[in-house]
Amino acid sequence: MFSYRIKQFYWAIESIFVKEDMEILKMYLSISELNLFMKLTKSERQHSIRVCRTAIKYIEDNNIVDIDKKRMARCALLHDIGKLESKLNIFYKGIIVFLNSITRGKFLKYNKNKKIISYYNHPEVGARLIESINNDECLDVINSIKYHHNKSDIDSKNIYLKVLSISDDCN
Repeated sequence: MFSYRIKQFYWAIESIFVKEDMEILKMYLSISELNLFMKLTKSERQHSIRVCRTAIKYIEDNNIVDIDKKRMARCALLHDIGKLESKLNIFYKGIIVFLNSITRGKFLKYNKNKKIISYYNHPEVGARLIESINNDECLDVINSIKYHHNKSDIDSKNIYLKVLSISDDCN
């Protein structure tokens, strides 16, 4: 787990936005979603794009036919959109994740810092954000965003959430 966090930290530092990334965003996101997405930090945007690519590859490699590729891409690209509210830099985020890990969750349990609380509640915040800009939003997308960190909520009923969780864990 610790080596995986180091790899994530490295990815965050070296994240580079390329032309192909913008093409993916324009292909799958609406204008209002793209405007929100571009407000994320560079490292969060890159993470979400990697998750999107992983999810698309996963459904193609596993021949999953009962999944809409565009909907899956939107779930992946928007899954961390709730982090807009916290805006933590990568060093601060690394310290928080480390402290929470060594205290086995007690750091968060007793922390009253609004940014930190918001960071750890980003799935619910993100679901509300997407609901507010898309009145006709598909429940699969909203629920995938809202529950992507709740492993107990991942069941076979929402294939988008299952693929998102797998893809997010890889990135």
